[in-house]
Amino acid sequence: MSAASSADLVSGAVARPSLFSPITPLPERAALRRAITAAWRSPEPDLVPALVDAARLSPAGAERSQARALRITRGLRERKSALGKAGLVQGLLQEFSLSSQEGVALM
Repeated sequence: MSAASSADLVSGAVARPSLFSPITPLPERAALRRAITAAWRSPEPDLVPALVDAARLSPAGAERSQARALRITRGLRERKSALGKAGLVQGLLQEFSLSSQEGVALM
């Protein structure tokens, strides 16, 4: 083998020439793709704490997210109550086909 060890090749630390490089050169990898490749097959307990910290929303972002969730929930509840009994029957018809025993029993 060359100067690169097999561990380097598996981890992607050493660039391997592609058979198709002369025909179709590979584009330079983005920083995110390089980070994903470096983290590939890493122990999960080592990576999760940093990812959890990175996923935390700022206080302003958390407030906007909660406001959006409340707006969506209220809209769904209002739409559901506006349909009344007709909405309930329609929901049952969608859930239980009239060709099934359950659908016939409900009707």
